Amino acid sequence: MTEHLVKKQKRLLIIDGLNIYMRSYIANPSISTNGDPIGGCKGFLMSLQKIARNVNPDRIVVVWDGNGGSARKRKLCPGYKGGRKPVRLNRAVRDLLTEAQEQANKAWQYTNTVDYLDLMPVTQICINGFEADDIISYVNSMSCFHGYTRIIVSTDKDFYQCVSNDAIAGQTAIYRPKQLTKKAKEAAKEAGLPPRDYEVITEKNLIESTGIHPSNFVIARTMEGDKSDNLPGIPGVGLKTVAKKFPFLREDNEYYLQDIYEECEKNLGKAKIYDTILENKSITDLNYQMMQLAAPNLSAQAGRQIQSRIKSPLQFNKTAIAASMIADGFGTGNWDELYAMCRRFISAQKTTNTKRTTNTCKKI
Repeated sequence: MTEHLVKKQKRLLIIDGLNIYMRSYIANPSISTNGDPIGGCKGFLMSLQKIARNVNPDRIVVVWDGNGGSARKRKLCPGYKGGRKPVRLNRAVRDLLTEAQEQANKAWQYTNTVDYLDLMPVTQICINGFEADDIISYVNSMSCFHGYTRIIVSTDKDFYQCVSNDAIAGQTAIYRPKQLTKKAKEAAKEAGLPPRDYEVITEKNLIESTGIHPSNFVIARTMEGDKSDNLPGIPGVGLKTVAKKFPFLREDNEYYLQDIYEECEKNLGKAKIYDTILENKSITDLNYQMMQLAAPNLSAQAGRQIQSRIKSPLQFNKTAIAASMIADGFGTGNWDELYAMCRRFISAQKTTNTKRTTNTCKKI
């Protein structure tokens, strides 16, 4: 992991909570000693431990969607996130529960995950009326984290627009979990390397792989659309086509939809894509409002709530965590690395507080 990121800077890990929880819920077939599916909760903590091992962060912020968070976007686009298939338990354990029991189990696991994190020196943020992606973008741009290497953990490509390598603010990269394919395992084996079930998206490799600069990625996405959120794009337009027909999007210069429209007007009749884009302005204009994260959709009050949560002191209760794991039937497991990280965070907080007290005394 370290070869992708600036080594000497402090590291902030920003986790898209529901994204990682749902991946665990679907993929992890763990059954508790009580006979209940527990892969979502246990899998989340296992992922947290593994990601922390790979990244070695100095601070962790976990962000969750608030109730009614997508209401504004549904007003703009009634079909937003519509048509999604219900998230189901792992196939290996799905038949153990009725549909109603499965829904209750999912809610119980989700609540338990939040409760476990409350016992750890991890900052959790959830604000009713707002989606996690807007909060994550806000946290990523907070001045108190300037100079940090910030790593956003999510499989959502919308966060690619947050990737940066700013001289003042620092670097932002995406840690993107992925499913290991047989081909990937074989390739790693041939190279004599351990298989890697994640990829790190930096400014450099994003430009190399897509031909689009992060600051212009939202423009490309508005034309491509997002099937997972039920946001249709322009027919026949994907990232490769966008990069080929609008090569200036590769530049470290922020462009706008109007620049795309003007380029299309210059090239009318030369290729069908230019005509098609101009004919579907309503799609790109709407998608931009739905997808852009440069100006997060947050109220001033929400901003103050986020700042308050970031400033709140961290706490660690290992005894309560261990007791909960026994009660919830986690069974055997090695959590030493997770506990070591928690102790490190608390130690760093004490050191920081001591320095602040000393500096205050000197001023007096």
